[in-house]
Amino acid sequence: MKSQFRIMAVVIAALASGTTLSAIANNMTTIVPAADGTQGAGGQVNFTGEITDAACDIDTNSTNQVVDLGKWASSYFKATGTETTKTPFHINVKDCPSSVSKVSVLFDGTHDANESDLLAINGDATGVGIKLIEADETTQVKLGTISKKYLIDAGENGEAGTADLLFYADYRATADTVTAGNADGVTNFEMVYN
Repeated sequence: MKSQFRIMAVVIAALASGTTLSAIANNMTTIVPAADGTQGAGGQVNFTGEITDAACDIDTNSTNQVVDLGKWASSYFKATGTETTKTPFHINVKDCPSSVSKVSVLFDGTHDANESDLLAINGDATGVGIKLIEADETTQVKLGTISKKYLIDAGENGEAGTADLLFYADYRATADTVTAGNADGVTNFEMVYN
């Protein structure tokens, strides 16, 4: 008999403690760590764009060309701003789809430390940079900006379009003193279609 009372007491104690634990669990609040700083109203950012087939092929002679700016005596550069003779170079595009009517070029590379619109040289000469110029031989093409737009020649009888983009380059003194040495430079370019 005593053992039955003991079993009943254990069962009643278990039921009572389960009820108590359940009640405690139901009344607990979830604790969420506070965010750093004060939060306020936000907004949204919408991105738009389009993937098109509007691109021409670049002629293989234009992709990795070498433009010889010549040899110049350091004494030729009398002061900051002295420029050499302009040397022409071309970028030719072909097989342009009919959706493309104009093309521009974005030149970029290492900017000259004294004049950031010029291309820096990577040789051991000092005091000069390389200036890029539009076909009019006057307007500078600044690094990191888009050149003027060139019209695509649509061709005849449904042929794909082409364009011959003419540019010039020269050396420009960026200091009053220019020292001798190699004065090579490299610009990368990307085509921009309209």
